[in-house]
Amino acid sequence: MNQNRLIAQVGLVFTTLAWGTTFVLVKESLVYAHPFSFIFYRFLIATVVILPFALFSKEKNFFKNFNADELCSGIICGFLLYGGYAFQSYGLEITIPSKSAFITSISVLIVPIILFFYKKGTVNYKLWLSILVVILGLYLLIDPGSLVTQSNEKYGKEAFLPNIGDILTFGCAVFFAIHIIIQSNAVKKKINLIRFFIVQCLSVSAFAGFSSIIIGETTIIWHNTLIISLLINGVIATAFAIFIMVWAQKILTAGETAVTFSLEPVFAALFSIYMGVENFGLLQWIGGATVVLAVIYYSLSSKKL
Repeated sequence: MNQNRLIAQVGLVFTTLAWGTTFVLVKESLVYAHPFSFIFYRFLIATVVILPFALFSKEKNFFKNFNADELCSGIICGFLLYGGYAFQSYGLEITIPSKSAFITSISVLIVPIILFFYKKGTVNYKLWLSILVVILGLYLLIDPGSLVTQSNEKYGKEAFLPNIGDILTFGCAVFFAIHIIIQSNAVKKKINLIRFFIVQCLSVSAFAGFSSIIIGETTIIWHNTLIISLLINGVIATAFAIFIMVWAQKILTAGETAVTFSLEPVFAALFSIYMGVENFGLLQWIGGATVVLAVIYYSLSSKKL
């Protein structure tokens, strides 16, 4: 494994860590803002954060040099991110953070299935083995047999039981899986990553803002919880984390990216425990360790496909 691939994989782990720690923050923020409004401001903040890198670029006429791939691929990837976060946010209004993270991570399995049937990538046995182990670990992590007895004052028993929020979150997993594949293809073309990223973020904001207006849900309560969450999600979990993902996908395959993202529910679970909103038993800790070992195994044994 060369140094760039190692840095890319470490970068994706940071991205996954950033996303995993935001599930609780997003759920608590949705009390004060509609999902579409939250997504709109989150990606608008990310655009503002990344703009200085464009303004101080050494490339002349930076904003006049947009090419078709940057615009078209940026808008398509933006729509897929918009769809993914919309389903995830609506699901989080109903379900609990760790379940949301678990279901979102099913994209790990969806990516290679799409690649296999459409022949847009090679799927070797090490990846399939890692995915199977990851799914087993995630199953243990969520400890479904104990969900019927779990409850707390913050979320209530219904959130721990199977619900419509879980189904909506599965839609998120599908959108994110397609996004991983489309973006993986896009960034390997001759594009400027900053311009591509700006188009993608602005597209997400535009789709979310338009949706918010259409359904008439634009009211926001500017509570400290919402403001802090928007800043963390906009700056760290979007501007930095997603841009790192964009850069890393120039080096790694879609399958490698998906496997690394399977760490997300582990980080989400740990943060939920730290925040005191969920408790984990022995099987869940075993599941988390299994996921980590599967990711380490594939990261160390993989070759560029």
